[in-house]
Amino acid sequence: MTVGDGRDDAILDLGVVGSPGDQPPPEPAERSAHPWRRWALPVAALVVGGLLGAVVADARHDTAELARVGIVSGISNWTPESVDDDGAWVELQLLNIGAQPVQIVGIEADGFHLAPDTGPIEAVDAPVGEWVTVRQDGLVADCAAAAPTRLRVRIRDDGGEERTVTADQQADYGGVAMLWNTECQFGAGYVQFVGPATTSLDATSLTVTLPMFNYSGRPARVTRMVPIAPGLSAAPPELPIEVAGNGTTQVEITWTVEDCSAATAMRGGDGLVEYTVTSGTRQLPEHFPLDADVMVELVRLVTHVCA
Repeated sequence: MTVGDGRDDAILDLGVVGSPGDQPPPEPAERSAHPWRRWALPVAALVVGGLLGAVVADARHDTAELARVGIVSGISNWTPESVDDDGAWVELQLLNIGAQPVQIVGIEADGFHLAPDTGPIEAVDAPVGEWVTVRQDGLVADCAAAAPTRLRVRIRDDGGEERTVTADQQADYGGVAMLWNTECQFGAGYVQFVGPATTSLDATSLTVTLPMFNYSGRPARVTRMVPIAPGLSAAPPELPIEVAGNGTTQVEITWTVEDCSAATAMRGGDGLVEYTVTSGTRQLPEHFPLDADVMVELVRLVTHVCA
């Protein structure tokens, strides 16, 4: 600073204007240099806890998914000829919609029981998302029960644990309910002649004995029977013929020659038996073509009589 006499004087340093109480206290060097350290530990704990919780939740979800087993029951393969005194055999198409491959070791359904001495099914591997075929022998329909709505499937997982799950039935594509309906509701249409036939030929007639089997689980009766062959007449058995559920009866038909001209022109396939089966209020017309062995015996009868 200069004064009026023109001489240089010392510079007067007045310092910082203001009282000491107006300034904030100095920050500790450690705190001012790294203020984030106060939050590092709690944040880290939260992050680790969240990750651990997510891992545990995922593990629980994965375990639940791996434990989930779902089976869909599709179409069944079955023919009336598979029914005998020991029940029916049925092949079911099953789809594993679960999250792990399993083995199918058994099936059961309401409305059915297994015939005595029926062994366990052969275990079938069921990979995820693949249709497999499972065969069960010895199924006997209980027609006094209600139609089955559920199929229970016994499964075994990779750990050897076995449990029973309920399969969803695809009604539009068949299933075990179709077998029950066929045997119990529509069984009248499955009263059929079954072979082989036995024959007895004499000088003027041929007696043919045909076994008839009722494939249904309900009793049925044959109320009409008309044997047909060119130039021949036939005496059917006394009607009605009672056939027990899943039962067999023997039917005798005696043939004689009426018209040699028509009979000698008879060809294979010309002979048949028409009949009507009654079950409850249902009446179903049926017919049975005579097999080659019976037709040969009829030709022998015609040859013997008309020669």
